[in-house]
Amino acid sequence: LANVITIGSAKYEKLVKTAGMSMRRVAEGATGGETTEPKFAKVAIEVFPAEVEPWINNETLEDARIDLESDLTNEAAIGFAEGANAEYITGNGVGKARGINAYTVIANASYAWGSVGYVVSGKTAALASVAPADKIVNLQHALKAQYRPGAAFLMNDATLGTVRQIKDASGSYYLWNPDALAGFGGRLLGSPVTIDDNMPDIGAGAYAIAFGNFKRGYTIVNRTGTTLIRDNITAKGTTKFNFRRRFGGGIVNYEAIKLFKVAPS
Repeated sequence: LANVITIGSAKYEKLVKTAGMSMRRVAEGATGGETTEPKFAKVAIEVFPAEVEPWINNETLEDARIDLESDLTNEAAIGFAEGANAEYITGNGVGKARGINAYTVIANASYAWGSVGYVVSGKTAALASVAPADKIVNLQHALKAQYRPGAAFLMNDATLGTVRQIKDASGSYYLWNPDALAGFGGRLLGSPVTIDDNMPDIGAGAYAIAFGNFKRGYTIVNRTGTTLIRDNITAKGTTKFNFRRRFGGGIVNYEAIKLFKVAPS
């Protein structure tokens, strides 16, 4: 879902515009003056090293009935993917990526640049008892119209199981619809749903659903691809497979991501 780039240094920096200029009318013959100026902020995302390092007895390598080294490579890729995905949701940014749920959050009515806006479910530890879909509609419209094309819902599988049961006011139609192009997540209120089990369950105070244009809002930064050092010297009788990557991630456009907080207000 996110924007992914590769850089040649230890930090990615981007200058982003946080406010534009406004127009005003000038009466005929009157003297104009200064209007508001555009404002900018610098966003920085650092990359940090991560590794997966299995140690294998040499006899195990010699006697394996499968291509064990290829299997370790595949497992390392899975390990990196699972660890990185967790960071992109909950990472605190200290020696790792900073996740979308780890930023300062603020009620969307009071949104300001540098924080992530949220809307509420209307109930303490669950979706609203009456018209729960209305609250999800509020989440969709919390995102500015220019970001909605390409936007998606993000939630875990248990939350999707709950959301799939929401019907319209007549009780006749589910608001969630299957969509072969959107995968198992289908579509909710016309937008695709992506499942990520790193998102929290529905519970008191949880930010259980995100809705955003993640391509514009979140950037994953890679410094290197996966490298491998195969070491059968430093520990006699053992081969160390050191798989290593350097990467990070963070929000670059706070307007483009909104959260759904399970709370009454």
